[in-house]
Amino acid sequence: METGAIEGWSEERLLDTLVAGTSGETGLPFFRALVSGLCDALGTDGAWVAEYRSRDRTLRAIACRFDGAWVEDYEYPVNGTPCGECIARRDMMVVADRVADLFPGDNDLGSIGAAGYIGIPFFDESGENVLGHLAVLDRNPIADPERFSRVFRIFANRAGAELRRSNLERELRERTEELDTIVSTALDAILIVDAEHTICCANPAAEEAFGSKAMVGQLIDRFLSVQGAVVLDPILSEMLPEHLIESEFFGHEKGAFTGAIARREGRFALADKGTLFLDEVGELPLGLQAKLLRVLQEGEFEPVGGSCTIKVDVRVIAATNRDLKKEVAAGRFREDLYYRLSVFPLESPPLRSRGDDIDRLATAFVRQFCTRYGREAVVVMPSDLERLRAYDWPGNVRELSNVIERAIITGDGHRLNLDRALPAANVPLPPVIADASDAASARILTDREMIALQRENLQRALLAANGKISGPAGAAALLGVKPTTLRSRLAALGLTGGSEGAA
Repeated sequence: METGAIEGWSEERLLDTLVAGTSGETGLPFFRALVSGLCDALGTDGAWVAEYRSRDRTLRAIACRFDGAWVEDYEYPVNGTPCGECIARRDMMVVADRVADLFPGDNDLGSIGAAGYIGIPFFDESGENVLGHLAVLDRNPIADPERFSRVFRIFANRAGAELRRSNLERELRERTEELDTIVSTALDAILIVDAEHTICCANPAAEEAFGSKAMVGQLIDRFLSVQGAVVLDPILSEMLPEHLIESEFFGHEKGAFTGAIARREGRFALADKGTLFLDEVGELPLGLQAKLLRVLQEGEFEPVGGSCTIKVDVRVIAATNRDLKKEVAAGRFREDLYYRLSVFPLESPPLRSRGDDIDRLATAFVRQFCTRYGREAVVVMPSDLERLRAYDWPGNVRELSNVIERAIITGDGHRLNLDRALPAANVPLPPVIADASDAASARILTDREMIALQRENLQRALLAANGKISGPAGAAALLGVKPTTLRSRLAALGLTGGSEGAA
């Protein structure tokens, strides 16, 4: 029986070949060099390195080569495959021959007539969780593959280290890209900045506190250069279960609680020599408030389940939508923590009371999201600004950012689609009459006005649904009526258009 080229190679020669091929490479070039080196050195038909998703037990190939060609966008569920068995064993697995017969549920093996297989998982830095998988496959049996087990383990570990590095680099890049949005929203109490960190507008509270926009600019310059390294990291306290917030802040040791399968750094340790933004600090439970006070005053803490005291130097910016003075009076917020946080308090008026800021922010967000999604510059019409000013903005700047992003995504590339983006159409409704004494002062809509209002509302629904009447995203669903009812109303009002969606 014919065998692959692996039989003619020594372990040292294979190691030298792979080291030479991958030396100096990072990211995708490294993974491709590793896969090519394995294919060429071992003479196998294919090799691949893949990232493992445990939530759905799926492998997604980072680099996959078969029959001399790169296979793009290859992913597959591991159940019933040799890769799945390899991951379950958490160790290298060798099938020298007839791998397709041993795993009949793997259709890919049968279709290519695979015989020999070597696979090995690699792990995250805790050594507990499978991060990915390295494998070779051949139509011929693989002779004496155990000779190369050491080389396989070395390069599986190298692949794991490179994937961890790539993931951290991607996370850092994503966080850097989001920095502009975070600064412009999280620091809403101080100022509004655009994508280049230059000031678009400072709200009245900031200008009053600092005396001029120039001084606000000096503040942001200082903030962005704190101790040479800034970690601007919002922690949404109200979104975390209480028992996880302490771990999120201060980290935990392995085995500290159920599910703590590895040691983890907390946000304060990660933000050492930088700045940490704590969002919704008024939502913190009292027990954690005491620990937060200690790290603010003493600059030290212990991780959950640990006994070693960690020293940090962190500048903290906190925000809340609660009146902390009232929270202190009600016994829900520590008075000493309140005064420790209130070194330089700024109270931001709600966005709905800052019409000029709405205009400037909307324009800045339009530029930002057009750049992010590769769109041409979208024109913000005066009517768009009027509609944005008319909205109440309970979510303040964050909500405005989300609305503008939706309006860009669903727009036609030239105009904002506020019909689809705003939470509710800004259609004026008649005032509610509380009692008979109010009737004289309340304007009553005429029948003609009511019909016009109904026509406008139906047209808005059709526009938001792209003309579809039925289906989950159809106009009937948006209006909360049956498609037959909507069609009858359209006919009665003399409106045409609309198409049938998926039922």
